[in-house]
This record gives sequence, C-alpha cells and structure tokens, in this order.
Amino acid sequence: MSEHALKLKAPDPVKAHGAWVYLAISILAGVLSAARFDMLTALLAGTAFVGVFVLSSAFAVYPRRWLPRLSTGLGILLVTVSCGFALSLEPMSLAYGTVAVFPASAAAWLGFRHGFQSAGALSFAVVTLVVAAPASMCAGGAPHLLGLLLLALLAPFFAWRTWCTREALRESSGWTRAKLRALGWREAAIALLWTTFSVALVHMLAAR
Repeated sequence: MSEHALKLKAPDPVKAHGAWVYLAISILAGVLSAARFDMLTALLAGTAFVGVFVLSSAFAVYPRRWLPRLSTGLGILLVTVSCGFALSLEPMSLAYGTVAVFPASAAAWLGFRHGFQSAGALSFAVVTLVVAAPASMCAGGAPHLLGLLLLALLAPFFAWRTWCTREALRESSGWTRAKLRALGWREAAIALLWTTFSVALVHMLAAR
C-alpha cells in the first residue's frame, strides 16, 4: 500500500487510547457539572456518546468486523437513551448530536486532504468527542448556556493539546513505547487539570 493510501486510510478509533481518554474526560466533566441537577441522567447521556463512538468505528474497519461494532454501538445508544428518557432526560440535549456533526465533518475533510493522522484532522476529531460534555450536562437538566460555556472551555484546549502532541510526534524521532506512554500520561494529567478548573468555574456560575 502506497504512503498516500496509508495517509487516507481512516484509523480505527477504538484502538486510539487518546480518543478514549478525551471521551472519558468529557463525559466525566459533563456528569460532574450536572452535580446540582441529575448526575445519573447525565451519565446515561454520556454513555450514549460511547455508543455513537463505537458505532462510528464500524465504518473505519469495514468490511471486516464491522457488524459486531455496529450492533454493539447501536445497542449501547438505544439502551442508554431509552433509560435516559425514562429518567426525564432533557430532550433538547440530543441537539448536541447535531453540533458534533460540524467538527466531525471538518475532521473528515482534513483527513481526506492531509491524512487522518494529520494534526488538523485529529484536533477536530477530538472536538467531536468533547461535545459529550455539554450534552451529558444538559441532559441532566443544567442550563444550556452553562453547557455551551463548558464546551467553549474544553474544546479549544483539547484541540490545542492534540495539535501539539501530534506535531511533537511528527517532528521528533526516537520515540519508544516508554516515551509514548509517558507522553500519554502527561497529556491526560494536563487534560484532567484543565477539566477540573472548567468544572469548578461552571459550578461557581451555576451557584450565582
């Protein structure tokens, strides 16, 4: 397979540890931000994003092993959304699924132009995952303005860190498994620190 074809081949999102980290942190941010409201419903909405993530990964591995991924993701999505509605999930929170289409489309466009492992494509893909934070928060009954604030705090920061990490990997050589693991832990710690600050700020504004 040519180098150009390898660049255009979409990676398997499920095997990307960084994607799982940003998705988990985003869901955690949404659930913690909904602490004054309904954390359980927020958690169900966040888990629905896990279903969408697994479901979308089926298209990246098509035609091999795509059907089990599709059914698993769809099953998670249907169960969590159904349980969420049973627990008075805020219907307007589903509109964030529409918001996620824009960064996802930008990631796909940049992926086809510059490769799916390019800094731009990966950064917009991370923004797509971050939408889980305001969606889960507002599903628990939090005001949508606070949800948009949480999105504005997390999305640019996570996209920036993703860009920096990808550029560092591209410009430097001699990466070993230990160095990559250390880089991953460092970025996860940075993301958690910023998320803690963002959630605290959202809580301060919610209390006013």
